[in-house]
Amino acid sequence: MYAVRRIARAFLYAGLAWLLLGQAGCSGPQPDPEGRLLESARRALLDGRFLQAQTAYQSYLQTYPQGSARLEAWQRLVDISQDAQGATGQATSLAEAALLEFGGDTPTAAALDVRAARLRFDRKEYAKAVSHCRVVLDNPGAPDNSLLECSLLAARSELALGQGEKALARYIACGQSRLPPSGKARCALAQAELLSRFQRDSEVEPLLQAVFQAADIDPALRAQAGFDLGLLYEARNDKAAAKAVYEAVRPLHPNPMVVDKRLDSLQN
Repeated sequence: MYAVRRIARAFLYAGLAWLLLGQAGCSGPQPDPEGRLLESARRALLDGRFLQAQTAYQSYLQTYPQGSARLEAWQRLVDISQDAQGATGQATSLAEAALLEFGGDTPTAAALDVRAARLRFDRKEYAKAVSHCRVVLDNPGAPDNSLLECSLLAARSELALGQGEKALARYIACGQSRLPPSGKARCALAQAELLSRFQRDSEVEPLLQAVFQAADIDPALRAQAGFDLGLLYEARNDKAAAKAVYEAVRPLHPNPMVVDKRLDSLQN
């Protein structure tokens, strides 16, 4: 997980590097002291000089209480603590400190709550992760992406706390929310997976069928639902039903060879 984060951040920083280089090549007035400090922080980050970047961003927050790039500074400090230093406790504290400043900005606050929830989850502080997500889920103005992420993360946290029925209720609530169809489908797939763990297969089948048959859902999600449905039929030894589903899934699946293997196995 740590390596994946570092790679993802590398792509982000690379994109920012092109932007900065493009700006540097344009003639114009020299940046003011605030701009110079911000530029030094960004360049240090791009160069992998994380301690210098951290110091510069901290200085920016202290020096410019009304600065236009304060959110960026908070976010990059969280990135450095989490990804470069592996200090998730410090990263969590920073994300929660940023919340105190941006709590009145609903989209920004929701994104920060989601990030703080993820950090708490990574630290196995599941109750605190749920608390952050509850703020998002109870806010009618929260963006859809934050609402979806917190629906899934809160359920995972509750499951980790041994609260399986609460987790199921969370998925059901997600399915009844204002999320678009593909968002609801992700919750339905997670719900089906949890029901399978509870050996409640009679409740799994209609969930998977509903996702698989919906034309307005992301094809990749439909493929996942159909593939899982085929596995369910195989477990029942209903090869004919499994074969029919796999054949319907194949055009949707991002890796048809996986489906072909299941079809081949049904011939044996």
